[in-house]
Amino acid sequence: MAEITPLRTGDPGHLGPYRLTGLLGEGGQGSVYLAEVDPAELPDVPPDDDVPEDTTGPERDAASGQDSGAMRQVAVKLLHARFSGDPRARSRFAAELKVARRVSPFCTARILDADVEGDRPYIVSEYIDGPPLSAVLSADGPRRGAELDRVAIGTMTALAAIHQAGVVHRDFKPANVLLAQGGPRVIDFGIARALDATGTLSSTAVGTPAYMAPEQISGAPVGPKADVFAWGATMVYAAGGRAAFGQDSIPAVMHRILNLPPDLGALAEPLRSLVADCLGKDPAARPSSHQVLLRLLSLAGSLPQTGGGPGDPQSAAVLNQGAEAAATSTRLRQIAARPQQPFGQAAGRSLYAPPPPSPPLPGGGAPGGQLPGGRLPGQQHPGQPLPGGQYPAQPPLPGQHLPGQQPPGQQPPGNGLNRLGGQWPPPESQSPLGPAPFPGEQGNWQQPSGAGVQMTKPSSGLSGKRGIGVLAGAGGAALVALIIVAAVVIVQMRQDDRVTPAFDSGRTGGEFRASLTALGDGGELDPSHSMLGTRKFVSKQLFTGLTEIAPDGTARNRLATAITPDATCTRWRISIKPGTRFSNGEPVDAAAFARGWARSAGVSGSAAPYLMDDIKGFAETSSKKSQKLAGVQAAGGTLQVELTGPNCEFAARLADPVFSPVPSGAGGPDNGAYNMNPVGNGPFKVGSYQKEQTLTLVRNDAWAFGKTRLDRVSIRLSTSGSAVGRAGIAAGTLDWAPLGPEELATTRGMNGLMTHTSPFTRMLIPLTQRGPLRSKEARLAVSYALDRQAISNTLYGGVYQPARGIVPRPVPGFAGARDCPACGATDPAKARSLAGQAGQKPGTKVTLFVQDTQTYRRAAEVIAQRLQQVLGWRIELKTTVAYKFDEQRKLLTAEDASGLLLYAWGPDYPAPYTMLRPLLAGDQVATTGNRLYNFAGWRNARFDELLAQAIRTPDNGRRTGLLQQAEKTALDDMALVPLLNDGTAALSTGKFVGLQMDYEGDPTLATTALK
Repeated sequence: MAEITPLRTGDPGHLGPYRLTGLLGEGGQGSVYLAEVDPAELPDVPPDDDVPEDTTGPERDAASGQDSGAMRQVAVKLLHARFSGDPRARSRFAAELKVARRVSPFCTARILDADVEGDRPYIVSEYIDGPPLSAVLSADGPRRGAELDRVAIGTMTALAAIHQAGVVHRDFKPANVLLAQGGPRVIDFGIARALDATGTLSSTAVGTPAYMAPEQISGAPVGPKADVFAWGATMVYAAGGRAAFGQDSIPAVMHRILNLPPDLGALAEPLRSLVADCLGKDPAARPSSHQVLLRLLSLAGSLPQTGGGPGDPQSAAVLNQGAEAAATSTRLRQIAARPQQPFGQAAGRSLYAPPPPSPPLPGGGAPGGQLPGGRLPGQQHPGQPLPGGQYPAQPPLPGQHLPGQQPPGQQPPGNGLNRLGGQWPPPESQSPLGPAPFPGEQGNWQQPSGAGVQMTKPSSGLSGKRGIGVLAGAGGAALVALIIVAAVVIVQMRQDDRVTPAFDSGRTGGEFRASLTALGDGGELDPSHSMLGTRKFVSKQLFTGLTEIAPDGTARNRLATAITPDATCTRWRISIKPGTRFSNGEPVDAAAFARGWARSAGVSGSAAPYLMDDIKGFAETSSKKSQKLAGVQAAGGTLQVELTGPNCEFAARLADPVFSPVPSGAGGPDNGAYNMNPVGNGPFKVGSYQKEQTLTLVRNDAWAFGKTRLDRVSIRLSTSGSAVGRAGIAAGTLDWAPLGPEELATTRGMNGLMTHTSPFTRMLIPLTQRGPLRSKEARLAVSYALDRQAISNTLYGGVYQPARGIVPRPVPGFAGARDCPACGATDPAKARSLAGQAGQKPGTKVTLFVQDTQTYRRAAEVIAQRLQQVLGWRIELKTTVAYKFDEQRKLLTAEDASGLLLYAWGPDYPAPYTMLRPLLAGDQVATTGNRLYNFAGWRNARFDELLAQAIRTPDNGRRTGLLQQAEKTALDDMALVPLLNDGTAALSTGKFVGLQMDYEGDPTLATTALK
């Protein structure tokens, strides 16, 4: 947050009746000063009959930190623009400001006065005692929960009020949102338009690149929908700290805005779908600000019973309700993510009720959210011209598509492509042109955590903290003039290294007590020995790697600032954030990562053999013939990685702890002293450890992403299952106790129960080479016969979710429903019909193979009972020794083997390729002589072709599309019968905030704090 600094030499002491007392900031439009004025000297503010009386006067003064009986503080912006000898420019500027002064004071800082007679004009507005959103994000991290909801409602209320007055902001961004004690306030509205109206910025686009709408870039008419687009980009940035269209060079950002879908990053529902609509390329397809506000108030349960469109006198009730909601701890109701569909349509009705017609708004936008010709949002036509005119006459730049056109091979907005694979290169530097970027993209900035993962420093954004005044925008310009000409000058944007985690509430200090499964043989804590369960959980607390996986499966950079493949995805370049350190003070650089990778490669019982085996030199390192990986070269802050073959999903695996850095004293993988007490760079460090008994973690004050709120984490290591944990929760001696699958049916509805869908799919694998499941119809009969929800309710208390596809739902790109009719609701009649077509009549004997564990046996019995009931088949259970996969493989690949296998599988990391290929690829068919896992014996040339093409496709969206096609190919033939997506569950106390389950179902301790 910028401080109020003394006036500099050359700064004026007075401007008209305003005595300047300090400098608030300086940007592209001008310098902003804090000033004092006798209230009697202020001109009368134009009346607004729509504004409730209680929004003006002493109450509003108090909300702004003003004393109505003393000298009044105001903010004065002295503009850089000069109007000497140009009376027309001065007249246009004054006219535009007159319009801006009509804006109602709903969540805005009102323009009080302006002087355009001098050579350098100035504008006077209310002084708001609060920091800009950009500064709060820079200092404290992303907004979450109620804070984000307040920002969303308050800023949209302001935009609705601005648009109702016939004004377009044209430069809405985080730097122009002040977080005052009474809620967010939007500033600088109308100034960009006023400057543009002077004619001094002809042939330019006005705005800040990362928040400019496509029509601002292309030169098409700009209306209120451009502000809606900028609001959507601001919400993405506020929620996750990542610009929706990147933040590197201006041409690259503009190209993405015109052509690529936004990266929605950490933004969670219900805002995610709403923001995706606001970021549509075609302004005609975006909702109006009034529609968005109605939707937000509806989600918050605050929608007034009255209030039409912007032209309706009763719309003041909507604005007033928005202002009230933004000033309180309002929460938006969580809703399920809606499927991809035309904007504004859901279940046969519009999500955004169209308001009555209202007067046209500047910039050609149709009023009331209606499209030209009276059409409603969602009724689109390909190639439709922008509102108010045709597409720009100039030819597009190479590779550019006009706004409203979907580029070939690209997904629609809202799919949230991640930045792996080099598609979203992070900034290398920054010019003074943009708003302050957010931690984690490049240089010394830290990356925020993922969707639903809150950061860990007390938030100050909505407190009464003194901050930069209205019109300031310190550290970033309020104006960018980008000349649209044939030659484009590339300007890079800087990053900053100020960051500390933050979340909604909570206090510093205290202890989190958990019961977890003992670490087993060896009991090592270092990341090189990490694989699953408690080992992996502990490694995630002690080490921070290149990337992290959010609860929704999306990957984001942590210590990596850029991950870039070559054209073949065989060689990768990874840039590492400088300036971070291990808890012992040693730098975390590229060499530290190279050491950690080589160390992991030497541990056969870790995740390294299946996550690193395609790194050049892995075989030599894993066999102890070399102490280094030949394919990993470290130089300063850069890692160069060479694979043995193309793999465009390589970056998705880098969040696993085996890719963690280690300090120089770690030694080899057999260094027992380090393994039992590792020095790391994560949010916590080892306090004490008694093998198989207790482990205490304490805060690591050197963590690159701030300090955790918890002082320590005490873990009771148990070999007695979850019984100890449940008893501890009941006695009040524990705060976290994971539950086993066998307990889920009896814990449904318990207080403190937390659940999360896991990245594993339970399935029935049909042996397709012989026997009754050789035909597609028989396999479909099995799928239609199953009642997946009933099975989940009976066995797992509804925690496991019915699987609608092969790839688990948490894997990005596969969360929605699949095109698999047989994976939906049970249909016994269709199942019997298909079984008849396959010649598998009642009485057919079918073997169901199952591992000999309580959980598997119970599930097999329920499934067998269902198949016997619906199809009349005689199901014979055949158990295999638990976890003896070689013996199981021998049994399943015997010449006389046939039937079904009850099985569970999850991808090695959140990417579909490692789910589909091992189970179904033609070169992965299991035999008695190999260790492969295509037990079905299924082969399909089209499926194999799609996999081969996908793994060589750098573009994340196209790659996901190819893998979706591959999954559909397998589902159409019912090569596997999806059953359930696994879930994890735990009991917790109600003492904490910020406590969630991560992608693997572990508690998010870095975000947790005592209430």
